[in-house]
Amino acid sequence: MATPVLARSVRSSQVLLPAALLIVGGIVLKFLGHYALPYFAFDPNYFDYYWPHRFRLMTHICGGILALTCGPFQFWTGLRQKALNVHRWTGILYLLGVLVGASGAGMMAVFSTPRNFGISLAFMALAWLSATAVAYLAILRRQITLHKEWMVRSYLITFGFVTFRLISDYPPGVHWGTFADRAATVTWACWAVPVMVYEVVLATKRLQGAAAKS
Repeated sequence: MATPVLARSVRSSQVLLPAALLIVGGIVLKFLGHYALPYFAFDPNYFDYYWPHRFRLMTHICGGILALTCGPFQFWTGLRQKALNVHRWTGILYLLGVLVGASGAGMMAVFSTPRNFGISLAFMALAWLSATAVAYLAILRRQITLHKEWMVRSYLITFGFVTFRLISDYPPGVHWGTFADRAATVTWACWAVPVMVYEVVLATKRLQGAAAKS
């Protein structure tokens, strides 16, 4: 009974994973072109009140761009199977991107106002570093399954910066509360909610697997 369930799971992943990666890739490219890359023109008006702190913001943006673009390659099963060295090097670049991006986010948290926004940004940076560190330590110990799970958590937090914009710039993000309310709440929600959903999905799959074996 377990074999048909496993076969269906494999077939589903072969279809859904490439589709999901294409969707994520498209969203990332749109985000970079619309929000991130314009900062490289160094227009003070575009930076707004971040202009005096542009070095910190650009550190965060550069690291975030690297992590966002390298992340999907880590989940590309075909690439991992056929070109393991490419997978490893994009993984190293991803780690570097997270380290630089989280450092920039941490520096931004020091001056960001309102203060509850700065605090939420600091915790997001800490979660980003922590999840990526666990994923890295897991692969060093050849714990492949654990590595994959924590890489998903890490990229969900990486993608949180995209999610932040999607929530903030489109309904219902633009229609409720004060800026202080929105900034802090959305910063928490943009990564904590996706990670929570992933935990539920992961636990459900494990429960189904256990039931199929029994």
